[in-house]
Amino acid sequence: MAAASTSARVPVQNFPELQRGKRNKIPSSVLLLQMCRENKEVKQLHGQLILNGLIHRFPNAAKLVESYVGVSETDDALLVFKSSIQSPDTFAYNVMIRGLILSKRPMESLFLYERLVTDGLLPDSHTYTFVLKACSQLKAVLEGKAVHAQIIKNGMEPNTHICSSLISMYSYAGNMVSAKQILDEFSEHKNGICPFNSMITGYMNEGLVEEAIEIFDTMGNKDTVTWSAMLSGYVKNGMHEDVLVTFQKMMSCNVPLNESSLVCTLSACGELGALDQGRWIHKYIINKREIVMSVNLGTALVDMYAKCGCIEFSYQLFEQMPQRDVVTWGVIISSFATHGQAKVCFQLFDEMIESRVEPNGVVFVAILSACSHAGLVELGCHYFDQMVHQFGIRPSIEHFGCMVDLLGRAGRLAEAEQLILSMPEEPNSVILGALFNACRIHNDVERGRPLFKRLISLEPSPDRYKLAVSLFANNGEDYEIRKLLKDKIFETRCGLSNIQVDGVDHEFMVSDIANNRAQDVYETLGG
Repeated sequence: MAAASTSARVPVQNFPELQRGKRNKIPSSVLLLQMCRENKEVKQLHGQLILNGLIHRFPNAAKLVESYVGVSETDDALLVFKSSIQSPDTFAYNVMIRGLILSKRPMESLFLYERLVTDGLLPDSHTYTFVLKACSQLKAVLEGKAVHAQIIKNGMEPNTHICSSLISMYSYAGNMVSAKQILDEFSEHKNGICPFNSMITGYMNEGLVEEAIEIFDTMGNKDTVTWSAMLSGYVKNGMHEDVLVTFQKMMSCNVPLNESSLVCTLSACGELGALDQGRWIHKYIINKREIVMSVNLGTALVDMYAKCGCIEFSYQLFEQMPQRDVVTWGVIISSFATHGQAKVCFQLFDEMIESRVEPNGVVFVAILSACSHAGLVELGCHYFDQMVHQFGIRPSIEHFGCMVDLLGRAGRLAEAEQLILSMPEEPNSVILGALFNACRIHNDVERGRPLFKRLISLEPSPDRYKLAVSLFANNGEDYEIRKLLKDKIFETRCGLSNIQVDGVDHEFMVSDIANNRAQDVYETLGG
């Protein structure tokens, strides 16, 4: 969507005069539509086009569709496409297909593509790029292969964007062999960065980190997107230290930073507790005028500070944000829940509703978790009911886990067990483990015994056996656990904490005395 950089109001009152102008090579209606920045401005011009009888004049209707897509009004765009364009050309189809993809309606975009082909129109490179993106979102590899075949049949030589889209489509479907084949065929004839970037992303999404690194290392030219793909891939695979190392290399190579690279690095800082690095990035963002403090970037900063223990400063940043979406609210509510401040979570939830931001499942996981840790059973049941009946959110395994934990901690084991039985899917080890832990706390051996057998069949970890020892031994049933432990050898995993001091990361395990700063830590904790 082409849009003017000015934020001035569209002079709709001069529309007839502009239409009579003869010096403009580009129709004035198109120029005005390109200036629109808000939905109400597009609607004003839409009305003027109808009143002046120009709605059906080429290319007004198609440009109007483009303007509606540009202000994220997909339904209005679709209405104009269907009612005001009698014989849409490839451009009009492309604009509408792109709009449906941007609004997360990939299936409808595929239906529209089929109509384009049925109408006898020839798709262009933009069409294929958009449609392949829809196939990626749907992981529709069969449809994607059909589009690939159509490209070959039409004799179109794939450009960098089509190759990137094909690689992404095959990668999202898990078909890395076909994705690599596309890359190899492309690199034999052309030089381009985009397909290699898509291949890195595909490998990282599949957890094939070494393969992604190999592609990255062999690339002669690397742009900002290349580095960002590596950073994002490391984050997805939990390799947070590699994120910080790669970010430092990116800075040393004077590669321009984009929003994605900053958000990924802030995420790694939060996970590692690397507060100094996070603060440096914060100052960098403030000092660089070309970097816009977007909602995503602001949310990443709020999350980083909260995970590094600076919850109050995190909240100050949150309040200073001019715009906040549901993800931002979810981050701050989850942060206070993690810090054990349930009352603040409930206040923030009410503020979010008053701000007309509709909560999602993540927000309710945080709220239910806060209720569980605070022992607020009735309030937790209220929020669970509100989530289902008022907001129409289907409970996920995480929501059921929170409720089982909440009821179990309160000793309402029968209700927790009934809730598990009502689940539409099989309970996982987390949910069964929450109920079993409640059985241990409340010394319910009869309910705990069958639960334990189900648990070890799903996840035979040492922690489960430790809980079983506590439950059975306290009730004189040591033989039960000895029988279960016979011929079993487990490797116990120690808890691990990470903290950064003076820019240096330190890892501490439970009862750790090997760390060279261990004595200082114990002296500080001991007062």
